[in-house]
Amino acid sequence: MQQYNARPQQVSVVFGAELRLPIDLISDRPKKEEGVNNYISHLQDRLKLTHAEVRQKMRIESDRMKTRYDLRANTGGFQVGEKVWLYNPKRTKGKSPKYTVVTRLNDVVYRIQKNPQAKMKIVHIDRLTPYQELHPNEGVTSRRGAVLQRSLLPLRFSMF
Repeated sequence: MQQYNARPQQVSVVFGAELRLPIDLISDRPKKEEGVNNYISHLQDRLKLTHAEVRQKMRIESDRMKTRYDLRANTGGFQVGEKVWLYNPKRTKGKSPKYTVVTRLNDVVYRIQKNPQAKMKIVHIDRLTPYQELHPNEGVTSRRGAVLQRSLLPLRFSMF
């Protein structure tokens, strides 16, 4: 609880001072007497300190979010000719088709194709995942190393 009370509250960040609550009005808390110039200099100091602390917290949170994103991001990419699954939020019956990477346009954009006669698609890497062959008796090994039984596998591909 001490940490919660020691941190600047959103009210103090917005208004630069603590709000007076009804209990403060009833108890007639003594007011600090200070001049306008003194008040302004104290307010500027408090705002600078609060601003610096908020920026530091935002930087820490940004780094934490980047680290979590990078854990799931496919940094290696795919090679030409590699089989991939394409995430498509449109629901369809049956299994998801496998695609083949035709070309790598840049670090995150690929041209893929179902078969040599099919139309090529240009997609972002976030919509692709490596194709894993389903073995009837063995199951599939997930990215984390766990073996999933065929009966537990979904019929459709799901990225999430």
